[in-house]
Amino acid sequence: MKNWPLLVSILAVAALWQFIGTHVVTSHLLFAPLSTIFAKAWQLAQNGKLWINIRASGSEFILGYAMAVVLGVLLGIALAIGRGFARFADPWVNALYATPMIALAPIFVVLLGIGIYSKIAIVFIEAFFPIAVTTSVGIRSTEKVLVEAAQSFGASRVQIIRTVLLPNSYAFIIAGMRIAVARGLAGVLISEIFGSVAGIGNLIWFSAESYDMPALFTGVFILAGTSITLMALLARLERRVAPWRS
Repeated sequence: MKNWPLLVSILAVAALWQFIGTHVVTSHLLFAPLSTIFAKAWQLAQNGKLWINIRASGSEFILGYAMAVVLGVLLGIALAIGRGFARFADPWVNALYATPMIALAPIFVVLLGIGIYSKIAIVFIEAFFPIAVTTSVGIRSTEKVLVEAAQSFGASRVQIIRTVLLPNSYAFIIAGMRIAVARGLAGVLISEIFGSVAGIGNLIWFSAESYDMPALFTGVFILAGTSITLMALLARLERRVAPWRS
């Protein structure tokens, strides 16, 4: 089994975590062993609270992330092929990409309320710019000879984008989507902390306020597991659509 080093490292960390929680930091106000965390997660799942929070955060992330992918790719294409538009928009896009947009979370909550719309907006704004920038870089990196070859066969501009520019930029787009996953999940967490009625961020925040470490770590593990799973799926997608990058 080629993944045995990873399995061994996971088991070693789990054993160390359990040992520390049982024998070193024994106060559940500060830490919690894995056995207690899993028991708490099972309790939350049994009473339905865990699924309510997962459903709330999942809806916010999926909607915001999906819109960011679609509109981010479209903007990236426009930046790469529209020279006049790029001269105007590039400085703003790069500046906003470098800006910690999460600082705007309180503004979105005030404007859109504590419901789902403010969370979707925050996830979108966090995930949108990495995808737009990497798409633009990927398309601009396409070798000119490939475009000229397509033109020599009478390909239209739309056909060149669809059959030459986008396939060449798949790896870059997926790299942006990976960055967007981390930023989008952070957006979910922070936005729910600022104001929400349900969600994983809500669970983490109120667990921290009540010193319920098992519930807090349950939320943290869900976010971490979601991030790891999405990164693995994107890596598999990259191997499928851009095998030369493997």
